[in-house]
Amino acid sequence: MKFIKSALITTLLLIGGSANAAFINFSDYTATAYGNQSKTGSEVVSNSGNTFTLNGNRWVDILYGVTLTSTSILNFSVEATGLNAELYGIAFETNDTYKYGQMDNFVFFGGTQLTQVTSENSLPSFGSYSSGDGVVNFSINVGDYFTGVFDRMVFILDNDANQSGSVVSFSNVEVCDNALVCQQSSVIAVPEPAHIGLASLALIVMGVTRRRKKI
Repeated sequence: MKFIKSALITTLLLIGGSANAAFINFSDYTATAYGNQSKTGSEVVSNSGNTFTLNGNRWVDILYGVTLTSTSILNFSVEATGLNAELYGIAFETNDTYKYGQMDNFVFFGGTQLTQVTSENSLPSFGSYSSGDGVVNFSINVGDYFTGVFDRMVFILDNDANQSGSVVSFSNVEVCDNALVCQQSSVIAVPEPAHIGLASLALIVMGVTRRRKKI
């Protein structure tokens, strides 16, 4: 009986049944403009709180307290439409102040200016997503790059050159400590992201995966 019970618990964890991880319900949070980076546009919560959509040229944050450890994983699904933005990203912060060059806790995964920003700030890029790529799932081992206590998450749609016409939706967003307690599953590995600031575009060893969602 003990063996059967143990096996059942293990199975539930593997299929994402643990209560220790859950997708963020954006209906439970109030989004506010982050720093001086929200220029135009708005944000909309939909899909019973599971989806958070930004349009225009907009950075917003929610007060989402989290402690990131060396095993922490950030999972999310993204879909961008309209004009391809300069940057798409998610950040973990402890204040409402933005300073260029101080983005150690930022995750950028797409946009036309991705290479420039990651190179100038010595940041890794976590993908090459562009508007029109459809719904793609990302799983990033953020604990490999930064740890600590954060009180907010920032969602980024940056397009200074075009103040309107860009749209991005984040859904199935979760932060979990290891693969066994994550809701997201069945992701397919993609080439390791490059740390643009290194000579010869050397590859960094990291756990980043993405999967195109069939719709």
